[in-house]
Amino acid sequence: MSSTPDPHSPGALQADEGDDGEILLEPTVQLAASTWGGPLAPASPPSQSFHMGLARESLPSITTETGELLRSRLKATAIFLALGYGVFFLLGLFEPSSVQHSAVLTLGLRLILCTSVLLLLSGGAELGYRQLRLVEYGFFGGMVLLMMFSQYSVGSTLIDEGDLPRLVAVEKNGIINLLVLTMLYSVFIPNDPRTTARVVMTMALGPFLVLAALQWKSAEAPAMVDRLARAGSPIGNMLFVILSAALAIYTSHILNHLRRDLHKAKKLGQYRLGEKLGEGGMGEVYLAEHQLLKRPCALKLIKPDVNSNPIALARFEREVQTAATLSHPNTIEIFDYGHADDGTFYYVMEYLPGLSVSDLVHQFGPLPPGRAVFLMRQVCGALSEAHRMGVIHRDLKPANVLVAILGGKCDVAKVLDFGLVKLTAQSDSVRLTADYTVSGTPQYMSPEQAMAADLDGRSDIYALGAILYFMLTGRPPFEGATPTELMIAHARDPVTPPSKLRPEIPPDLEAVILKCLEKKPDDRYPDARALSAALAGCTCAGDWDDPHAEQWWTDQAAALAASEADLQPA
Repeated sequence: MSSTPDPHSPGALQADEGDDGEILLEPTVQLAASTWGGPLAPASPPSQSFHMGLARESLPSITTETGELLRSRLKATAIFLALGYGVFFLLGLFEPSSVQHSAVLTLGLRLILCTSVLLLLSGGAELGYRQLRLVEYGFFGGMVLLMMFSQYSVGSTLIDEGDLPRLVAVEKNGIINLLVLTMLYSVFIPNDPRTTARVVMTMALGPFLVLAALQWKSAEAPAMVDRLARAGSPIGNMLFVILSAALAIYTSHILNHLRRDLHKAKKLGQYRLGEKLGEGGMGEVYLAEHQLLKRPCALKLIKPDVNSNPIALARFEREVQTAATLSHPNTIEIFDYGHADDGTFYYVMEYLPGLSVSDLVHQFGPLPPGRAVFLMRQVCGALSEAHRMGVIHRDLKPANVLVAILGGKCDVAKVLDFGLVKLTAQSDSVRLTADYTVSGTPQYMSPEQAMAADLDGRSDIYALGAILYFMLTGRPPFEGATPTELMIAHARDPVTPPSKLRPEIPPDLEAVILKCLEKKPDDRYPDARALSAALAGCTCAGDWDDPHAEQWWTDQAAALAASEADLQPA
């Protein structure tokens, strides 16, 4: 069951739960006009109907990250203040005094301000970093002005009534309100200490400006303010304000330092990590960027339980080295591998716009026979090189075949996770042996693999037949409730001819698939080159070529653009 990707995600991989329960790392389609020469869709937020997301040129900067954080923090602050002011607003409704009515009025205005900010940030409007900063300043500035208005209006009434005790209480309440706002600003709003100091010190002037305005207001005010001063209230309040401002600035300094450290810490050697793209049995995959080349790539971090097993780690490292020697254009390229400072093993592979065969079939239905042949012949080329070098994939499946756009060419097949071990849950897939040898995914596992026999390249040929079956019918050759049932079916049960599910499948192509799915390895094609030759001899082999592929991708981009246009507000 495919998970819907985040439309703002930059990654080309998504976590996807396979039918057997195994967590797969499946590419999700990425289209960008700069990728190739075709008239692709413009760079705008994608429609989820095609599960498409636009690829970014580079990872988010600290400013971009700050903008995203600022938006979420402003929303949290608005909610927090709305809840607090809402409680006081309700309590004020039950007190009939004119003083309280004035306070209730300003509380209502604050609630309106909080609600307006919350609606603005929760809506679909795209706000840039500068716009978010304007919202921030307007929000907190409005809160301080409303506080000052409340203090002034209530204080004026109390001065006229000569009520010094309540005037002292109102002033204290204003200081408490100010302290809450300054601490919220320093803790919630991401800022450098200098900006925080400017904002907080400006906010701190509010109560004292109100006192000055009250003293200027009437002839009675100076006497009341003088009595207030003799009570020590303004001096004490000033000390509280100064201490709170200093604490707010220091808190902002600490949080800003930690945030920048976290941004810098997202690095492994020359690679800076971006968004998490998916998670598999052996590790997690992140969008990454080479710091000098500014080249996007996919970086896989191996999980701690594997890192702590020296035998497993040594085997994994050896297999990564072997896979890195493969140079066929239809094999996913491994750029680099290494160990982080804490010993975590990682490897880096190319990052391509495209989607897996699994996604391709699930989103658009079974493939035309000609297209299936077009893609599978490329996969055969990748396997032919690997088998000559003694590398057996052992986990071929639709999720591990990427259909990509590369160098202006469409429908380029790329084989993923070549010869890499995968650790899967016992209840969901076949357990690895003690040395972490790959056992595979049950739906696409050869009979000898299911029986834990010795494997050679013909085991991969069986898996290719199963993938072809899936491409043309939308389902694997065998289905079962448990992995055990699936393995028994592969080893024992005859496969239903794919033409029974789709009568339009050509007989010669069906014969190729059934030969790949023979129970005995000797009855299959001896190698990938022979399979490729058999596919080339099918009558449908010429039905799909580069122009057909380019037209298909262009049509999907146009459909995406039209879908996005329909989603735009009128």
